[in-house]
Amino acid sequence: MLSVNDALALVLAEAMPGVHETVSLTTALSRVLAADIATPHDSPPFDKALMDGFAVTTSALVNDCEIIDFSVTETVTAGRVPANRVTATTAVRIMTGALLPADCDCVVPVERCQFDESTPQSVAIPRAEIFAEANLMRQGGAAQRGTPLLNAGTRLQPQHIAALAEFGQAHIKVCVRPTVAVLATGDELVAFDAPLRAGAIRNSNEPMLLAQAMSSLAVPVALGVAQDNVDDLKQQILRGLQHDVLLLSGGVSAGTLDLVPRVLSSAGVQCIFHGVDMKPGKPLWFGTLQAKHRKTLVFGLPGNPVSSLVCFELFVRSALRKISGIEQPPSPCLTARLIRPFLVKGNRPVYQPAEISISDGQLVVRPVAWNGSSDLKATVEANGMALMSPTHGQYNDGDVIPVWYWRE
Repeated sequence: MLSVNDALALVLAEAMPGVHETVSLTTALSRVLAADIATPHDSPPFDKALMDGFAVTTSALVNDCEIIDFSVTETVTAGRVPANRVTATTAVRIMTGALLPADCDCVVPVERCQFDESTPQSVAIPRAEIFAEANLMRQGGAAQRGTPLLNAGTRLQPQHIAALAEFGQAHIKVCVRPTVAVLATGDELVAFDAPLRAGAIRNSNEPMLLAQAMSSLAVPVALGVAQDNVDDLKQQILRGLQHDVLLLSGGVSAGTLDLVPRVLSSAGVQCIFHGVDMKPGKPLWFGTLQAKHRKTLVFGLPGNPVSSLVCFELFVRSALRKISGIEQPPSPCLTARLIRPFLVKGNRPVYQPAEISISDGQLVVRPVAWNGSSDLKATVEANGMALMSPTHGQYNDGDVIPVWYWRE
């Protein structure tokens, strides 16, 4: 069997960034930039005041008085253009964000001035409050025209939207979101909103995988349940192969009705690997179908829900990030301090459901009680997983171990 790292490398080698489209800035949240964007103009686009106060010139310091009197020639609010320049004896009352008058090289906050609203034609300013470049920003002080603003591969967050708006970027080139078809398999499955019958279980994998795909920037497509017979399974698989990624859950082990690998092969899907040295998720199957206009990545996920969850987080999410245009796949893991002893059972690396949190400024991890790959209830207490190696032996409090969050 392949190691997790070797299997992930094979998956990423097959995952290629998709095509681009242009969207409105108002709909660009969480989309991934497809091209670098440079600043089209200086920011700020003019010299501006950073405080409400009085715009003056430091040439006024030729006056030896400790308190210097100025004549106030006008008031400039944000959006207005000053009509007067400042001199050694004049000042302009100015508001935050307003365009500075000519020759201004200092803004003195109003609270540090001696000013009476009843006599707005004059202001007295302590000499000590007048110094060069105080409380103002020069044109281009934040960003100069042509300098990088955002790089391709950036997943746009609210602060990015604001910056793009400041620079007039009304339409943004982004990567097209990949489509992810999800097909559950098995005669024992009934819909999650259906009553149980004898021997049946509800289809929890489909809504879980659809939610994981949605959280990974993808467009989820529900295909429902395929029965354990070749004809129905092939018909449903052919539908799924019309998408960028096809996820099948169940039917990839070695049982009599584990038909997925055989049917995928008959549909022209090339197997890249089958089986990974991990727990849960050992039977993972991965292959590709190269069609005329699209390559489809196919993941045959184990039917047990925790296996499907873990395999998605390790392999599918990484592939979707690359297809979606994010420059770097997620880092292999974080590290956290173990807060309870743990003993690995078996001879495979275990991706143990765990609660990851912060304590005393450190990332800590607590493995949850878990009864194996079918124990979906245990994952409710978890927000991630911890990697436990069988070669390590007994894990103790304070050991530092790799962890993954279950989210983008």
